[in-house]
Amino acid sequence: MAGTLDAVYVPQTKLRALDDLLFQVCDELQLSPTKHGLAESRYKTIGELLCQPGSPFHTLQPDIYPQGSMRLQTTVMPTSGPFDLDFVCQLSLDPQRTSAVLVLDALFNFLKSHGTYKDMVERKNRCVRIVYKDDFYMDILPACRDTAACVTCIQVPDRELADWTFSNPKGYALWFEHQSQQRRYTFDAALMTKAQDPLPALQSTEEKEILQLTVQLLKRWRDLYYCDSSYPPISIVLTTLAADIYTGESSIAMALLKILDGIVARLDEAHFHRRRLRVPNPTHPGEDFSERWTNRDTAYAEFNQGIRRFAAEWRRICVQSSDVQRDLRDMFGEVVGTVVEKQARHTQQLRERGVLGISSVGTVVNVSNAISKMRPNTNFGNG
Repeated sequence: MAGTLDAVYVPQTKLRALDDLLFQVCDELQLSPTKHGLAESRYKTIGELLCQPGSPFHTLQPDIYPQGSMRLQTTVMPTSGPFDLDFVCQLSLDPQRTSAVLVLDALFNFLKSHGTYKDMVERKNRCVRIVYKDDFYMDILPACRDTAACVTCIQVPDRELADWTFSNPKGYALWFEHQSQQRRYTFDAALMTKAQDPLPALQSTEEKEILQLTVQLLKRWRDLYYCDSSYPPISIVLTTLAADIYTGESSIAMALLKILDGIVARLDEAHFHRRRLRVPNPTHPGEDFSERWTNRDTAYAEFNQGIRRFAAEWRRICVQSSDVQRDLRDMFGEVVGTVVEKQARHTQQLRERGVLGISSVGTVVNVSNAISKMRPNTNFGNG
């Protein structure tokens, strides 16, 4: 089994610059207020439809709530294709006396017969999907209470198993919030202004915990690195590993390093014991989030290879990279270029207004913290 990796020391000036850049990358990856508002509107519309008379679930006291990245506020704008909204339709029924497949079929048939959704629905193994035309789809997961396991536990249908299986999205969300340990990144807003304020219901980047930001970076890397893979690692696997390993780091860069090194260590341990890495639901161990790797050696090998490469590259960036912007662009895509361009424009504006200065260690800071004022750039291309 591999030994512990050497600790990494990053000078505070470099760490701060790296964290600021990562923070702004996350800011660019947020869902726009328009997209978020559209998701919220559609979520409400479907919820009302499932509760009204005429719905097969009307008398079953449906309890409808979001799950996944929208609930955790870790959604990122996709590099291509649609973004998704997942929600649970929890019903008052006895799983021992009700067929899981029949519940799935009832939901599908109801939406298929509806004038608005008849050409938009798809059957999935555990849910029914509504595919909209504007890069958006919604997965509806029917469920029933499983109070014998825990207060927030549920059972959900599985078409392949032709039975119910375990889950606990409410409990998982509470666990994730606890793991975040209320660590937020303090960004100097004087050095970058936001284009627009978010809607009240949309959590801003400044309000997000460092764990949330780190998960968003992991998902962005996943979307790019595995863009041609048939089985990219699913979000819940990355999210669970990150939250389980995170120990309250106050730096985005160091949190990412700790998490990546921790995943590699767990892969090494699993390999030492001649088994694959298993990622159980921490709030319901009977649910295996990594079950897609079972009998899919190629998918597991791709994850193993990709995460090890990411960990090694991130460690190198923290220790010795001489071109951080280029390296980050390789990892997170052209969103980094967008951030750098905005930084450059805003810095020039502040320079011209005389509100930037140089600190005692040579970094650009707000003039109130500066040793000397930064002179405006008067190079007009003649040199």
